[in-house]
Amino acid sequence: MEKGLDSYKLKMIALVFMILDHVHTYLFHSQPRFISLITRFVAPLFLYLMIDGFYHTRSRIKFLIRLFVAGLIMKLGNTAINEFFHHLDPIKYDFYLPWNNIFLTLAFLFAFVWCLENVRQRNKKVLNIILALIIAVCSILCEGGIYMLPIAFVFWLFHKKKHLQFVGICVWCIIILAFGLFNYFKTNPCDLYTYLCDDCQWAMFSVIPFILLYNGKRGKNTAFSKYLFYIIYPLHLWLLLILYLKFIV
Repeated sequence: MEKGLDSYKLKMIALVFMILDHVHTYLFHSQPRFISLITRFVAPLFLYLMIDGFYHTRSRIKFLIRLFVAGLIMKLGNTAINEFFHHLDPIKYDFYLPWNNIFLTLAFLFAFVWCLENVRQRNKKVLNIILALIIAVCSILCEGGIYMLPIAFVFWLFHKKKHLQFVGICVWCIIILAFGLFNYFKTNPCDLYTYLCDDCQWAMFSVIPFILLYNGKRGKNTAFSKYLFYIIYPLHLWLLLILYLKFIV
């Protein structure tokens, strides 16, 4: 019997919790609030598997193009739906919820890791350092990028050294939590439980058990498994967005 979980099985688990998180956010006004905590592992898990795939893919350029194309399609779909229901300026749209587009975040972080790997391999070091800095800024402007960028760096820097990755993740989550608590006690906007559930990125350390379970194998490898996430992610978000704009806003 195979020990641990392969990449495909972990992605399926992440998909289920991702949909749970989005249904909770869009349709149930973030109640119960603890749902946002138990789903925080999803984005860093997809990021971890993407970076692991970076070292195994047959074509990094095709992988990167696929992510950017998916991000562009997601952006166009989000804007079209929002325009249809609200007639908002597409440029301003990204400053309103919902604006999910993890494809662009992952695309920029994939490019970021690629530049870092080129620096490690002493391949045009100065150029790749400059590109890495530019790409890092771009990733921060994307969904969750400001939280995901340090984790991407940790996953790359300590690739195949899980214990050091765990230390890096925990340190980053403690920093996020410390800033959150500082802001809470400074402003005291609500009860602490509600605040920590809403400002929940500190809970990304919950990805650690799933990384421990990862056995390093790809698992099911078909066209369906390859493109499942690229199809389910936009379709379920667009459906939830339509329901949100039509019946809730």
